[in-house]
Amino acid sequence: MLRISICDDNNTELLLIKQIVETFKASHIFKYNIKCDTFSNGLDLLLATENGTNYDILILDVMMPLMTGIEVAAEIRKKNNISKIVFLTSSHEFAVDSYKVDAFYYLLKPIKKEGLITILEKACADIVDKREKGIIVKCKTCLTNVFLHNIEYIEVLRRTLFFHLTSGEVLESLGTMSQLENDLLSDKRFIKPHRSYIVNMDYIHRISEKGIITFSNKPVPISRELYKSIKQTYIDFSFDGCNNL
Repeated sequence: MLRISICDDNNTELLLIKQIVETFKASHIFKYNIKCDTFSNGLDLLLATENGTNYDILILDVMMPLMTGIEVAAEIRKKNNISKIVFLTSSHEFAVDSYKVDAFYYLLKPIKKEGLITILEKACADIVDKREKGIIVKCKTCLTNVFLHNIEYIEVLRRTLFFHLTSGEVLESLGTMSQLENDLLSDKRFIKPHRSYIVNMDYIHRISEKGIITFSNKPVPISRELYKSIKQTYIDFSFDGCNNL
C-alpha cells in the first residue's frame, strides 16, 4: 500500500487536492493500492506519524498556522528520511528551506491537476521501484529475500556478514563484502564508507569526519581517505530529488 497525506489549512484547497489525488488513484487502481488521509493542520499530521502511521508521500502547504509546512517536514525528517515531500505554496520564497528537508518537489499555487498528477506518477514509480529490489541472503537455517529498502547497513566481521534491517532485526550470513558490492553499489542508495561497511543513504541521520550515524543511532566509521568523496556522494544523493524544484 502507498499512503499519501495532504495537509492544508484552506479547506477549499484541501478538497481540491484530495480530488486530484482520488482521480490519480482511480486511474492507477490496477497499479497502485493508495490510501489518502487529509489534515487541516500540521500538528494533527505529526500526531498521526507519532502514533505509527508512515506516509510514503506528504503533500504539505507551506503557509499554515501553528506550524508551517517546512517546520512539519523538519520534524518528520528527524525519524523519516525516505518519504517524498511535496510542498505547495504561492511563492518561491521558501524554495531554499525546502532543500534543507530534502523535498521531492515544490509546486506553485494555484494547483493544476496535470502538474500534481505528473508529480504523483514520478513519486509512486520511484517508491515502488525501490521497494521491489531485493537480494537473497543465505542465513544459517534458510534463504531469505531481503528488500533493499529494508537494509539500514551491512557490516562484515571476519567472514560473517551482518545485515542490519530497519526493523531492528540482524541477519547473519557467511560471505565477504566483495560478494555484495556488485549487487548493492550499483544501486545509488548504497555507499561503502569503510572496507567493512555498506550503508543505505536513505537511513543516514548525520555524517561527519568522525563517521556516520544511522537513523537507529548506530555508528558507522568512514575511512579518512574516503570522507570527502563519501560526503559529496551523500550531498548529491540528498539533493537529487530537489533538482525538480
